[in-house]
Amino acid sequence: MRSFALEEVEEDLDEPARVLQGPGVQGTAPAHGEVPDDGAHLVAAGRGPVSGGSSGGTRPGRRLSRRARGLLGAAVAAVLVLVVGGLVVGERNEAARIERVLASPGGVRSLGADVAVLWRIDPVAGGNAPDLGRWSQPILVDGVLVVPGDPVAGYDPVTGKRLWRVAESSVPAASASRSGDQTSCSGSGPRWDRGPVVCTTSDFRPVTIFGETSEEAHLRGVEVIDPATGEVVTSRAVDGETTAATVAFTDGLATFAWGAGGQVVVTLEDLATGEVRWTRELLPDREESAVSARYLQGWPDGDGLRVEATGLSVTLDADGASVGRRAAGSWDSTLPDGGRVSMEGDGTWTVFAPDGRESFSVEGNVVPFDVTDGSVDAPLFVSDGGDVMDAAGTIARPVFSALDRRTGQTLWTGEGPLDRAVAQVGDVGVLSGAGRLWGADLATGERVWEAEGALPYGQSFTDGTDLYLVGQSGTGATRVTAISVESGQVLWATDVPELSTWTFSAGGRLVLVTDEGGLLGLG
Repeated sequence: MRSFALEEVEEDLDEPARVLQGPGVQGTAPAHGEVPDDGAHLVAAGRGPVSGGSSGGTRPGRRLSRRARGLLGAAVAAVLVLVVGGLVVGERNEAARIERVLASPGGVRSLGADVAVLWRIDPVAGGNAPDLGRWSQPILVDGVLVVPGDPVAGYDPVTGKRLWRVAESSVPAASASRSGDQTSCSGSGPRWDRGPVVCTTSDFRPVTIFGETSEEAHLRGVEVIDPATGEVVTSRAVDGETTAATVAFTDGLATFAWGAGGQVVVTLEDLATGEVRWTRELLPDREESAVSARYLQGWPDGDGLRVEATGLSVTLDADGASVGRRAAGSWDSTLPDGGRVSMEGDGTWTVFAPDGRESFSVEGNVVPFDVTDGSVDAPLFVSDGGDVMDAAGTIARPVFSALDRRTGQTLWTGEGPLDRAVAQVGDVGVLSGAGRLWGADLATGERVWEAEGALPYGQSFTDGTDLYLVGQSGTGATRVTAISVESGQVLWATDVPELSTWTFSAGGRLVLVTDEGGLLGLG
């Protein structure tokens, strides 16, 4: 902010400038009794009050000149601009923080003790019957809540309003729905939260696994849907041995089937036209296949297409060529930041960045956060010991370490079991071990609080300030418990009458899937 010298403030007069006299001050003092600038008498430096005329006594202080008043106004305006600007920047930063939280898996808008059901989608609602049994669940794709059913429908997760509904199934083999059929939908890409939506209709056939009778899903039809409009991009019937389908390489539809000779058949078709681009046959390990249950799935894996089957793990490129073969028994898990961890058969974990590049490898049991507030620097935990006995009959004391998500460098270590990394909110991590919750300073590992007693819960969510735990109450209802991340104090606990089998966040709303197959939006 600009500062003003006394000489500058006293300028801008029609008559010659007069300044105070005194030690070190140059200029002409006003004549006795004269009042410059139509103002009050001045106080001369080092002299005491200047009086004039017959009025006597101390005169009031001099009024500011026109320029002084202008400069003072400008200074005040500058301060106001800084204050208002700071408030605007603060509001923008807070808005960006909230947006970041809501974009994170498990991010929800703030809830209060008066949390209630704001909307519901019943098992049969407006001609749309959500088919939420077995492996089928609603998903959030491009901000739309896609509910599998006959037919598939899209909803606004904030209001529960239906946005679109596929008029009727356009899959020839699925047009006559049969008892036991099920529709399942997923998004595309590593996190399955982007369009288009791939919906598959399956029937279930009995199969014997390890001497036990079970069921195996077989696809009969595939629909690819635009989540914004509900328009069916493409649909087709598929071979009865097809077990999975996914969008791959942006504009391709990949299907996975068992061949007559026990081989895995992968086919990539053009998403829009259905034209076959290539077909690839892969041979699983026969010994592994002979002793394990039959399993076949596929999904996008960075720039490749991952194929997982009993005795087979391989990634294909856009031309169908193998770009890597992995040991049997390996599997992947998506991280909250969009990256992933891959466990190999020997117990080694490989951590990948969101762009698909390999970051580091580590041994032990990787424990990622269930939910975060969207911070990119949330550490990754790895635990070891406590469950393996060596040749001497000794069980190592359980320990865990916080690793830098990008480099794998150990930030700090702690002793004791680590069952779950419940949530990361700011610089506090809420961790769970042996049924107890505690808050840890993520920079040092210091315990900042410990919860009193066990808090049973199934899933966790955060609004970037508090932690919400969702579980079952003792009366068969769904209990939502709010905990302060800063102190660990239980703020409130509320029961929702319906029993939830699964809860997820969608558009900042907490959504419950009831045991009857309906959906409830809380707020």
